[in-house]
Amino acid sequence: MNQINKTFYKTLNQERASFILKEVKEFTGDKNKFKTEARRVSSLIISNGLLPTLAFLKSKEGRKPVYEIINQWLKQREFCKNDALEELLNSDAIKLRLATMEALELSNWLKRIVEIEIKE
Repeated sequence: MNQINKTFYKTLNQERASFILKEVKEFTGDKNKFKTEARRVSSLIISNGLLPTLAFLKSKEGRKPVYEIINQWLKQREFCKNDALEELLNSDAIKLRLATMEALELSNWLKRIVEIEIKE
């Protein structure tokens, strides 16, 4: 009898959603402020680009948790080793474009998950 390979592989979208769900559930700060910032990240990336959006998010304490989530994910996906903003400022255009696409996909999940998990 053939043994079924029980190794489970997640799609990248499943990994993004799982990561965001965990981060949102573990967030302990001002949930309404977090939800507001999380909902607008994807539109900020589209209209301004990833680097200005990261700088904007990193600039104030109330926005920093959203920055940290994106930063952590980009580190996990090996786009950077420490600080995404600093490293992507010095990266080539291809890496920046790939990181932008990844951050945009992640931010779409962030927007969806905060709508479900954080009630006003």
